[in-house]
Amino acid sequence: MKFRKILAAAAALCIAVPTAIAGQVAALDPAPVKGDVNSDFIFNLADVVMYQRWLRGAGKLMADTNGDVNGDGVCDVLDLSAMRKLLIDCMTTAPTPNFAPKAQNLCAGIASSKVTESRADEKFINSQTAFTVELFKQAYAENEDHENALISPYSVMQALSMTANGAAGDTRTEMENVLGGGMPMEELNQYLLSQRKRSINPEYNDYNKWQMSTANSIWAIDDKSRIDVRPEFIQNCVDYYDSEFYIAPFDKTTLDDVNGWVNDKTHEMIPSILDHIGDNDVMYLVNAVAFAAEWMEPFMDYQINKGEFTSYNGEIQKADMLCSWEHYIGDENTNGMVKAYSGGRYEFAALLPDESMTIDQYIEELTPEKLNGLLTQKNYDIKADIKLPKFSYDYENELSGELESMGMPTAFSDDADFTNMSSIADRHPLHIDRVIHKTFIDLDENGTKAAAATLVAMVDGEAMAREIKEVNFDRPFVYCIFDAQTYVPVFIGAVNSLS
Repeated sequence: MKFRKILAAAAALCIAVPTAIAGQVAALDPAPVKGDVNSDFIFNLADVVMYQRWLRGAGKLMADTNGDVNGDGVCDVLDLSAMRKLLIDCMTTAPTPNFAPKAQNLCAGIASSKVTESRADEKFINSQTAFTVELFKQAYAENEDHENALISPYSVMQALSMTANGAAGDTRTEMENVLGGGMPMEELNQYLLSQRKRSINPEYNDYNKWQMSTANSIWAIDDKSRIDVRPEFIQNCVDYYDSEFYIAPFDKTTLDDVNGWVNDKTHEMIPSILDHIGDNDVMYLVNAVAFAAEWMEPFMDYQINKGEFTSYNGEIQKADMLCSWEHYIGDENTNGMVKAYSGGRYEFAALLPDESMTIDQYIEELTPEKLNGLLTQKNYDIKADIKLPKFSYDYENELSGELESMGMPTAFSDDADFTNMSSIADRHPLHIDRVIHKTFIDLDENGTKAAAATLVAMVDGEAMAREIKEVNFDRPFVYCIFDAQTYVPVFIGAVNSLS
């Protein structure tokens, strides 16, 4: 599978700061807006991206006078920190969606049925941790250029589980084995419904600053001679995944609609998921996830020090290192740390391989039991004196080969059985053509923003420390964002380079 790095410019569209902070835009004589270095009269993530590039010597500022955010008379890296803090301070609520697709959402009037949901137990946690580790290993193994990697197993699970509800026979069995460790889809649906509902923050406040949103949609071509979607399949997706359902012409308007939907649902962190619509594409099953959280204990300015990071290929890179004492985790070949986000619902873990191991060897030998054992460690006697670099990147992968290797090849073949999805699939068969996965992460002293989108394309064809461990993440390491109650990761990745 060939990796493609998303253009850095794609991250330039993101959450706009409310006018109370951004300033009023006058019709004839616009007032300057602090932080608005791209001169569009609002301050948002686009300005942060432009400023980052300018600091690296790439590009220029369209309005450099607005770049002196901290008011010290010069534009420098301190203003970048101020810009990032300003951006996160503004995220008191999820932005109001403003995207309206041209296609009609046929599920708008469909009420969810009363269905049973199942809280996470050992069986579900074990199955999802196994899926996380195997998918991450498969995806990383395909990363021949050793770029930074990041997947959201949560996002992939949502999209593929919707798809599996339309599968039958051996196709369904294989998907059940890969997605839920063999549990029937009817059972996995109930677990995933509970997981999705519990990922919503009902009380956002100064002590609980985190947001996570999940959205699902299905897009089918407006041609019943190629796919006639079963109502019971759509009802299942509405009941368990709160899915929207669109009938669309699968032309440029549909391409714009799907990309616009993903851009909107990821709060503009992932501007697009599709670059074209294939001639044989008849259905898209799409998931979008957006995550933003402040640290429970943010890093202060004095805790940000200059340092170096040695990339996978040996390049010495300048880094802004976040320095503090955090909760230590580790085992025979791991030194790591865990840091909680505001509210304590989600936590961040970073795992540094022993110097005797390469990052490749570490990931290859990673097991669900090892990852779970690290994330669930409760030894408060050991503190980690950490140095963690700020990092920000995006990632893209097409996951078909990985998923086939994990044990569900039939879904991608001509032998696929999706008769539970389409009433004419017995004579006009469907199979999965590709599974597109895109992710984005930005980690700094204030917190973390991350997003993921997955598209399945169907075709007709945290006691005082008695011991201190120094852990310097100055070389490639693995990290994840995980649910602090179930210890199931929602994002997992590897940092091989800061450039």
